[in-house]
Amino acid sequence: MKKLKTLLLASLAVTSQVAVTCLQAADDDVYAVQFSEDGKYLVTGGSGGNSPQLDYSGGVKVWDVEQGKLVKALGEQTDLDSMFGAEYGSVGKRRWGIDSFKDIVLTGSYPDGKVVVLPNSLGRLDAAHNVQLPTFIGGYLDLDSSQVDRIPLDHKRAAARTCGDTEAAYEYIGPVVASENGRYAAVVVNTCKSEFEPKIPVAQYDSTLHVMDLRSLKITQTFAKVDSGIYAAGVTNDGARVAFVGRDRFAVVDTATGEQRQIEKYENAVFQIPRQFSSLFFNDKGTKLVSLHYIYDIETGKETEFSWGDDSVINKGRTASVKVAPDLSHFVLVKPKKSLIVFGEDGLPRSYGKADRVIVVDTKTGTERDLAISDSRTEGKRCVTDISPDSQRVAVACMGGVIKMFDAATGDLVWEQRNVGYKKQELNKDLIQVRAWDPSALMAQLVASR
Repeated sequence: MKKLKTLLLASLAVTSQVAVTCLQAADDDVYAVQFSEDGKYLVTGGSGGNSPQLDYSGGVKVWDVEQGKLVKALGEQTDLDSMFGAEYGSVGKRRWGIDSFKDIVLTGSYPDGKVVVLPNSLGRLDAAHNVQLPTFIGGYLDLDSSQVDRIPLDHKRAAARTCGDTEAAYEYIGPVVASENGRYAAVVVNTCKSEFEPKIPVAQYDSTLHVMDLRSLKITQTFAKVDSGIYAAGVTNDGARVAFVGRDRFAVVDTATGEQRQIEKYENAVFQIPRQFSSLFFNDKGTKLVSLHYIYDIETGKETEFSWGDDSVINKGRTASVKVAPDLSHFVLVKPKKSLIVFGEDGLPRSYGKADRVIVVDTKTGTERDLAISDSRTEGKRCVTDISPDSQRVAVACMGGVIKMFDAATGDLVWEQRNVGYKKQELNKDLIQVRAWDPSALMAQLVASR
């Protein structure tokens, strides 16, 4: 079982964290960051921006990687509403918020690419007995024309029924995982099992696996009933292989031939829908599966273990998210910092404390390097990361409107952008920019300016 335990790497956030960010989101908060396939652009996803102080509105922003300059902004909350509507939501979450942009994928590059919003799960928010599947898996914003639309996915519709001996279940889509270069996605569709296993009082599913080309938004391959509920998935940069961990087994599918290589089999397992689905990581050539502790060679079946010391940051505390360098030279870990959650007079939660730690770990030497993230603007904030296609740079974006670009080898800061959602004050460069409705932001900036 060690492969299952080590290859299931955590997604960006747990449900409780999502709930907090929805309520206290600010116009400059950032929830997602990704390099373009050619490495020339960076896309960030965050709040839609409704402040009159904004130069531009839109939760999605495109940045020039070399200079750190804003290229384009698009994607407002109304775009998310038009994509998903009020009747659909992610498993474990009752409504869409601006933080849903954490699931963005940049396919292609500016100006011809698309920003694809792929929730890691999608279901219909209705009565438990209504098992109707959504007919789409996400949405997209066209960078050239700013067109917004859903990504359709047709299913064979079944008569209304429950998924086994339980009413707390419904048919749903998930996990949905994109390749690291944004070209392909693995999409799992879970339908009620045609033949129920007796005396199992939990949901019972047949899981069908689709491979989608994210440039054309078309399904290229489909593999029916590969498992009975899937917890994690991953797809290679060329779409040639998909890996999944399900109720019954851990396997790799060669998409051209349909051959399925079983890595582990799980006897007498019972599937329960997870609140958050996980991602599996391939190397850039698609020949190996990579986790924080093991590298598994798919062709030979050989498993190599990393020799981390007991004091390594990898073995300490919880890891919120992981990024793997394409050349396997390093990992980038986000370690959540503890923070104090308090409720203001308006009833909304606010967090205080240090920002997440972002750490680069060299896979050959075990050397660990903390990137300089925490400051007055990011205290108590969550951060997300991505690694450039050439493995040379690390991008970090945080709630609080901070974006930083680092040299992966040295940890040196290349450039940074702050207060990314607001107009620059041209009258006096020393003026402090504030939000009149948020006194805590004024205090933080006064302290930082001393």
